[in-house]
Amino acid sequence: MKIGLFDHLDRNETPLPQFYEERIQFVEAADAAGIDSYHMAEHHWNPVGMAPLPGVFLGALAARTKKIRLGPLAYALAFHNPLILAEEISMLDQMSNGRMELGVGRGISPWELSMFGKTINETRDLFRESMDLMIQYFTSDRVTHRGARWQYYDVPVEIKPIQKPFPPLWYGSSSGVTRDYIASLGAAMNAGWAPAPRIKQAVTEYRDAWERNKDAPLRQGRAAEPNLGLVRMIVVADSDAEAEKIAQPAYERWYKNLEHQANSYGFTAAFLTGSFEIARRRVGSVIAGTPETVKNELIRTITESGVNYPLLQFALGTLTHAETMRSFDLFVREVLPAVKAL
Repeated sequence: MKIGLFDHLDRNETPLPQFYEERIQFVEAADAAGIDSYHMAEHHWNPVGMAPLPGVFLGALAARTKKIRLGPLAYALAFHNPLILAEEISMLDQMSNGRMELGVGRGISPWELSMFGKTINETRDLFRESMDLMIQYFTSDRVTHRGARWQYYDVPVEIKPIQKPFPPLWYGSSSGVTRDYIASLGAAMNAGWAPAPRIKQAVTEYRDAWERNKDAPLRQGRAAEPNLGLVRMIVVADSDAEAEKIAQPAYERWYKNLEHQANSYGFTAAFLTGSFEIARRRVGSVIAGTPETVKNELIRTITESGVNYPLLQFALGTLTHAETMRSFDLFVREVLPAVKAL
């Protein structure tokens, strides 16, 4: 069992220089504790993401950590020039000495997409064209491409990743043709904050796609089994009551940040509940309590969903750096060994 971290870097009242430094210190602690990976979201013009350029923050982390794997979850390819992004990915893999995890996606927010002049209906074709271009960059010495969006002729490749042919891929829960395409690339699948039964369905469907595409050229020499993830928000304290008292305002502030952009357009995104009680008791996206409570609930969630690589969100909303570090310390000492042993 592998354990990773997920992070929005959503806005709170901490001045940004301090905010960034404290988050780097948190990832340093995770590195020292043996956490396998750290994944961060990409969002633009939105308080849910204070690191809209993931490569800048990941570069800082690469310089301050030694073993933990690092990556976006995910680069929204509709927002990027794919060849410039491929250069950035190659630099990050070199700077981290081969620790890059490459999360990619189409772009989840229609409001962010609209500010880039894109619609959600365009993103599937944009994603496929960008992936094809980046894969050509990673696997060739020169790039020539004539597509609907991008055109290049005989572009030289001067820098490539350490990891061959490219860093391990991650993708969000997908469906239909996209699922098979992602499986053909050997990507890990992350099903997000959904309830365990829904994640179990996504896991089963992705395993089927993984088997169907086992002979795909880019799968050869890669992992035989897929990494399958979910996200859970974790708050650990000395009592269940204390943990939930801390977790509730943190979740509510995080949700307010998440919905801010949709609300500014007069909409509700509504892909997650705004109710802490529903998130905690019914959806299961928040796990808060003593180390024993958190251990039991997290193991049950992993077992019921069938994942093998949970991504845990410790820093969010109103949680102070001290509260996050205390929660994480309790988790590492009293929960992590049991989860790792699964």
